[in-house]
Amino acid sequence: MPALCVIAVIGIVILSLFFYLLNTARKKTPVNTNVMGKKDFAPVYVSLADKPDSIMRGMDRFAREVQTTEKAGDKWRWIPLIIFVTGVGLMMVDGLLLLLGYFSLVFSAGGFLLWIAAFIMARSLRRSDSLDFSPRYKSTKEILHALRDDLKHGSTFTGHLDLTGALLSTKVAREAKDAQNRTTKLFADPWLSLKAKLYDGNVLRVTAIQKSKKRDSYWKRSRISGKSKLKPEKFKGTEQELKVRIVVNPEVYKIVPNNEFKPGANIGKYTIAQLSTDGGMVNVVATSPFDEVEQSHILGFLKSTYSLLQRKAS
Repeated sequence: MPALCVIAVIGIVILSLFFYLLNTARKKTPVNTNVMGKKDFAPVYVSLADKPDSIMRGMDRFAREVQTTEKAGDKWRWIPLIIFVTGVGLMMVDGLLLLLGYFSLVFSAGGFLLWIAAFIMARSLRRSDSLDFSPRYKSTKEILHALRDDLKHGSTFTGHLDLTGALLSTKVAREAKDAQNRTTKLFADPWLSLKAKLYDGNVLRVTAIQKSKKRDSYWKRSRISGKSKLKPEKFKGTEQELKVRIVVNPEVYKIVPNNEFKPGANIGKYTIAQLSTDGGMVNVVATSPFDEVEQSHILGFLKSTYSLLQRKAS
């Protein structure tokens, strides 16, 4: 009876290790985060300091390289599982010898070493898995593609695409405490910054910012039991902000306000919060309550901003 119990325990351990390794061998799936329940994306930072076509080719090349590395790792993904099963087979040889009256641990030791090798290889492959690219990566490329024909001949974009994360400690804009001394952090993530000199002599600046709030974890004492309990951190929402500045070429345009483009007006997913046309510049700040704003709405807003400009008679 004790021998059967030992065999059963060993069998359970082997099966547990097998299924653990099987799960580890599978391709990593993005996990949910505390940011609107969305999955994690690959942290990417791209400097936009070149001609449009060069930037877009570089972005395509980088995406292909990541995909190629991922596919290369997929070829080896099931090797650790095969090594593990081989180790089990070696251990069974010692079991067979034991039934025949010979005591040996040589094959078991070899099988154990194979197990260690299988787990090390599986963990290495797991860590090499890459996360999916954020949809903003492709959206930014489409924005660059749409604006490239509006650039002054021979000029370049300058700016950045920052997809490293909206809730990094380096992006805390300020902190606030409530009456219960709970700390809420306000994050500002300028994930897209773009500057370009256009063919008509205007200078365009675009900044897309994600603003988020997150309350830190805190200890709360129960009024009934008097015990303290740690409350987890809580994500409290996000909004998108778009800042547009056009330094107007006075030789070509004059600024003419209109009733369609004014504070409070809704342009696609954005609502104009601030508008200034002083000093020969158009400065607009628009906000959006949506989690994401597609590139079509950003481009549509830029087009609507140009409705404030009236070309002078030649």
